[in-house]
Amino acid sequence: MTRDTSPPARRDFLRRSLAAIAGGSAFFAAPRSLSLLNAAWAQSAPAGDDFKALVCVFLLGGNDGHNLVVPRSDAEYALYANRRRGLAIPRSALLPITPLEPTGPALGLHPAVPELQQLFEGGRLALLANVGALLEPVTRKQYDQRLARLPPQLFSHNDQQDFWQSLESRSPVDTTPASGWGGRIADLLHASSNPDATIAMNLSLGGANPWQVGRSTAALAVDAGEIRSLVNERDPQAVAELEAILALPHASLLVEEYRRTLGGAVEDYRVLRDALALAPTLATPFPSAPEPGAPAADRFAFALGRQLRRVAELVSVRNALGLRRQVFFCSLGGFDTHDAQMADQPELLAGLARALHAFDAATIELGVANDVTTFTATEFGRSLTSNGDGSDHAWGNHLFLLGGAVRGRRVYGAMPDMSAGSDDFAGDGNLIPRIAVDQYGATLGRWFGVPDAMLDLVFPNLAAFDQRDIGFMQPG
Repeated sequence: MTRDTSPPARRDFLRRSLAAIAGGSAFFAAPRSLSLLNAAWAQSAPAGDDFKALVCVFLLGGNDGHNLVVPRSDAEYALYANRRRGLAIPRSALLPITPLEPTGPALGLHPAVPELQQLFEGGRLALLANVGALLEPVTRKQYDQRLARLPPQLFSHNDQQDFWQSLESRSPVDTTPASGWGGRIADLLHASSNPDATIAMNLSLGGANPWQVGRSTAALAVDAGEIRSLVNERDPQAVAELEAILALPHASLLVEEYRRTLGGAVEDYRVLRDALALAPTLATPFPSAPEPGAPAADRFAFALGRQLRRVAELVSVRNALGLRRQVFFCSLGGFDTHDAQMADQPELLAGLARALHAFDAATIELGVANDVTTFTATEFGRSLTSNGDGSDHAWGNHLFLLGGAVRGRRVYGAMPDMSAGSDDFAGDGNLIPRIAVDQYGATLGRWFGVPDAMLDLVFPNLAAFDQRDIGFMQPG
């Protein structure tokens, strides 16, 4: 390993400069179809005062949805327990839910998520059964005989995180800038919905991600702690010198782009810092920092909760930022449970449920409960059968979303048939998705304000599916 021997002040300067670049300026200024449509839409769209926010909570590693939502009916539970073996949740421990429109077996939630049970029964949370990455509908026969068109590297973490968030199957020789569907939504709506914006529409509390990459709009990474622009505690003079340099245009196109990019990021963080100083103090309690030796659930609840608390604060200062549409990305890692699943997943799910419950309460406190929709995502599901101590990478999964605009206390899609020879499970045991990520995203996008005629530009595989709207969002 090469050791960095540069002076501490210089290392600090370089580190913060690179952090500012990564946080606020990775965008492509290519004039693509969405950005052209954005300009046209901005001239014709009404400039109403409505506000909406999308909050993506990405469960990194692939959460095991088979144990998040479990059948409780006698026959269906017996099939589940037989297939899961050592991973089966005891039926007596499941948290029962009562959908308003039951269409399948009785269901229960993992015992670690009583907060999600409460949200579901209160009509604020909906479940989505058997969602996954698809280019087109796939039957078991097509999959087993290798006749189906499938997303690239179906069981790879990195590839499926990229595909889930971009929905693009790219050729190795494709030179078109990559983008994510959250970024493409911003490309389309930012100018029309946020004409007075002083900051990016896409804000990430979970670090750089493909989902928020736009072709004509920038995403900004935001710290969940103190917001600072340029800071060098050891050498404040270095900060002043850098700011002086950033104020001077340069003849080199590369240097000039770097100067404008870094300068823009520095200014973005100043705007954020000043706006957040105006944020009201939230009365809603969020999970606190764990004490030494506390259960892992406390650590997970705090890790996600502090991200969601900052989202709530950013929503509270939306007027100061000139934003009527906001898109947020949060993440929680640790869901790759190849082993020790029965010990680890309950802690992860408990932390997730506590953080989301607090965030939902904060949206109610802020008076935006009907305007903020939070949805979960994860790169793939996991195998129904156990590998001995955990589960392996698979395909279809069960997800959920919450908010006042969600048509809650319902299960959308069909829970899979777990019997032998079922068409829902391929020959290798993988659950074949029946709802595509494009359909999931398009339903959210339509509620958020993406015009129907432009949904196919944001969701490139949507045309392959008959149902364009899953129906889980209230109209308007």
